Amino acid sequence: MDVTWGANVGNEVAWGGVIAIYLFLAGVAGGAFLTSALTDLLSKKRPEKVIRSGAYIAPVAIVIGLIMLIVDLGRPLTFWELLINVNFHSVMSLGVFIVSIFTAFSFAYAFLVWTAAASQKQVRVTTAGMEMAATSSFQGLQGLRKPIALVGSLVALGTATYTGFLLSAVTTNSLWHVSLLGIKSIPFLPILFLVSALSAGLAVTLIGANGSDLTLYKKTDIVLLALEIILLAILYVSVGSMYFSGSMAWLFWLGVVVIGLLLPLILSIYGVSTHKNFVLPVSSMVVIGGLCLRWFVIYSGQLFK
Repeated sequence: MDVTWGANVGNEVAWGGVIAIYLFLAGVAGGAFLTSALTDLLSKKRPEKVIRSGAYIAPVAIVIGLIMLIVDLGRPLTFWELLINVNFHSVMSLGVFIVSIFTAFSFAYAFLVWTAAASQKQVRVTTAGMEMAATSSFQGLQGLRKPIALVGSLVALGTATYTGFLLSAVTTNSLWHVSLLGIKSIPFLPILFLVSALSAGLAVTLIGANGSDLTLYKKTDIVLLALEIILLAILYVSVGSMYFSGSMAWLFWLGVVVIGLLLPLILSIYGVSTHKNFVLPVSSMVVIGGLCLRWFVIYSGQLFK
């Protein structure tokens, strides 16, 4: 599964559901980290529930995704070799390297967010010893929180876009290797997967932070959903209708378009305009749509070549 630039793929479905879920979880982790970190860095109000939600979700999602990737590689005991032997001609090798760095930053940031919350008694600490540690020993590290959030955000962007580059590297697959508006130097899937990752990561974060004032985040998700619809329309025009018909048609039109985009967009606009809370149903549908998108791209790209 070591994909190099310009590699060919066989006629069988070599990458299945495990890879689709891995790509989805990597995107969710990157999007959740960015939601938390950018809120931490830029928001004057600093909604702590949003910061904590995204910070805690990111490391959990990326670790689960990495475990699935390691198992799918078929040689889990030699996975560490990818970490120390980086092949700059291999998208998979570069991606694992970026994801590994992101994993370290996500755990460090989550820990700093937790210690700050524990010191302010915003989270429950199970023992007196843990509370003392959170309120004393590690408080000196809080000065690193924003630098870690800033650098981690850059690595999170790399993680979210790498999932698209991984597929775009297969030059013989017209769905995966499609370019943006015919500009061959700009691959399309990294852009689509980045927008989808931001939307899905934001959605998962909002589920964890439900109950706070999330108006700004709801408006942000409206923009991301609209942008994703535009990108999918460009993809449809660019590669033709073949990929959007047949056995995978229902997954795209129902799972991605209706459940993942149109219904959440309509409910979000209605909820913001009427000040009603549809965070849970909207965010849940966005997450489902994000997974369906990866599943569709992975399978349709291999079934119709």
